[in-house]
Amino acid sequence: MKKFTIMAAVAAAALMAVPAVAHAEWYAGAAYTQYDLDGPEVGGVTGRLGYRINPNFAVEGEGTFGIDDDEGVELNHALGAYAVGIVPFGSSGFEAHGRLGYQTIEVDTPLGGADDDGLAYGVGLGWRATNNIGIRADYTRMEGDADSDAISLGASINF
Repeated sequence: MKKFTIMAAVAAAALMAVPAVAHAEWYAGAAYTQYDLDGPEVGGVTGRLGYRINPNFAVEGEGTFGIDDDEGVELNHALGAYAVGIVPFGSSGFEAHGRLGYQTIEVDTPLGGADDDGLAYGVGLGWRATNNIGIRADYTRMEGDADSDAISLGASINF
C-alpha cells in the first residue's frame, strides 16, 4: 500500500499543476535498462511516460520488463514514479536532468521470488534531434533492503 500511496501522490501533484501550465507537453520513450543487483546483472525493456509541466520540471512513470537474466536471476518487472528537474543547455537541444521518486523491483532467483522497493534517484542527459524526437541516457539508484543501480539508453518522442 505504501508503494501505491507514493506513486499516487506524485501523479496527483502533476494533475493539480496542469491547469496553470502554458508550456506543457507529454513525452514517451523506450529504452534498454541494465540493472546491477549487487552481484547479478539483469536487463529489460523500459517504457516511460512523462508530462513536462514547464521547461524545468516534469513528472514521469516507467515500467521495465525483464529480457536478460544472469546467474539464475530473472527480472520480472520494475515500476517507478519520479519528479524530474531539468536544465536545458541553451538552444542546442541538450539537457541534463535529475530525478527523485519511488521504485519497486521484482526478481526470480534459484531460491524463489524476491521483491524490493524504496527511494530512487538519478541523473541523466537528453538530446532532442528534432522538436519531437530525442535520445536519453539515465543512471538511477534505488535504496531499499537490497540496493540496485540501473543504467538506461533509449529514444523519446515528445507530443
